[in-house]
Amino acid sequence: MADNFENLMFIRELGRLMSDYRNCNDNDIKRAIYKDIELLGKALNY
Repeated sequence: MADNFENLMFIRELGRLMSDYRNCNDNDIKRAIYKDIELLGKALNY
């Protein structure tokens, strides 16, 4: 059950990060957000 809960939390955070990425105008911050998106994507694939 904990795995499902963790996955749900990662997916929610991924959605927030994607929204932040789309709305961000600063390229440095956008790059940092993208790295976070990649890390969460990797965490979900394990």
